[in-house]
Amino acid sequence: MLLFRYSLELCSRCRLLPRQIRLIHQSAYLLARGIRRRPVEHSEEPASPFTKLDKNLSIDNDHSNQMSVQEQFARLELQRLEQESQKTVDQSSSSFVVEDNLDEEELENDENKQTRPFIDPSTTSIIIFPGQGTQFVGMGQQAINHPNVKEMFNIAHRILGYDLYSKCINGPIEELNQTLYAQPAIYVTSLAAVQKLKAENQKAVENCVVAAGFSVGEVTALVFAGCMTFEDGLRLIKTRAEAMQSASNEVNSGMMSVFVGRETKLTLAIDAAREWCNKYMKIDVPCIQIANHLYAECKVLAGHKEALQFIAHNYKVFGIRRIKYLPVSGAFHTPLMASAKLKLIKALDKIEMQPPLIQVMSNVTGKRHSNDVASIKRSLSQQLTKSVLWEQSIHKMYQRSKQNTYPNTFECGPGRQLGYLLRLNNNKAYQQYHHVDV
Repeated sequence: MLLFRYSLELCSRCRLLPRQIRLIHQSAYLLARGIRRRPVEHSEEPASPFTKLDKNLSIDNDHSNQMSVQEQFARLELQRLEQESQKTVDQSSSSFVVEDNLDEEELENDENKQTRPFIDPSTTSIIIFPGQGTQFVGMGQQAINHPNVKEMFNIAHRILGYDLYSKCINGPIEELNQTLYAQPAIYVTSLAAVQKLKAENQKAVENCVVAAGFSVGEVTALVFAGCMTFEDGLRLIKTRAEAMQSASNEVNSGMMSVFVGRETKLTLAIDAAREWCNKYMKIDVPCIQIANHLYAECKVLAGHKEALQFIAHNYKVFGIRRIKYLPVSGAFHTPLMASAKLKLIKALDKIEMQPPLIQVMSNVTGKRHSNDVASIKRSLSQQLTKSVLWEQSIHKMYQRSKQNTYPNTFECGPGRQLGYLLRLNNNKAYQQYHHVDV
């Protein structure tokens, strides 16, 4: 009888042993997980001139616990958003309606094709103007001795209230990098480059059929196209720069380049970052969006710093290949520039504009501006809070059949960033690219 009881007790203990072993393994796993630090991976900086690292925003290992929570949230949010996205696709596919509406611009182009004589594209030119971030100490000195350039800097001195040429030549770079000074400097030196190009290759200016500019460069392009005077353009730039600097000081925000591939779920990453900021950072209306479309594999995000940090901590979860902060103080081309937009609208109301003499591309639509002055003013104000569709503009400007040649492209202004983007978007068009140094 005793032997029987002993056998039963031994059997019951044997049955408990595997459960105890499992509990020991589970405890060890949880302990290891609690003390494990997730390593921070720093990607090598690519060759792109748009991807300078903001060292003040580097990821701190001391926040490993918070990052662990963020990563768990990111993965769960990605799963939820993918499920919702699939439901939306299923619903839309069940009620698909084919629309056969042609774009008004395409209709206009079809009509013009019947009336316009053929012009060899290789005899024409496109002039493009850079945006903020291209400034450097010494800009302007290679163009100063060309006709009208000194007078342009003298006018700038009177309108701005300080010696812009001295600021361009002597810096310091810390001041020249500020939005307040960078935008007027880029505007004036870009138009100074046009004067240099006119002196060296007058046909390139006379045969220009399209002008385009990145961000502040769009104003430069409109002035070049005769839409407004040099003085009015500079006054508009002055107001724009001051307003954007002020808006940047109102909220902790920034910009970040993200390098993507086919596997990247960038839209879901943006949605998850907004959800994180709303739930955990207590930001009522979190802002993060694509501010610049540069080329297929690179976009620029802008918005609240907290949202950008969420992306930086979890970029691999969403298939983003690399990220780099940009050395700017504000979230340009997002709704966080709303206060600057209002000030710009008031400045635009005071400026008299004329329809442009040549085609000028719009950052907001990625297509050419119409001849309606009110529409141009509206687009310039919207540009501060909407994405810059530069990639789309390039595709529109250089769209042609395979047998057609490409026009000569001249980048007028500091830096070669737009040429770099042209090469990545259309390498054939880039073969006819030239830079007018200042």
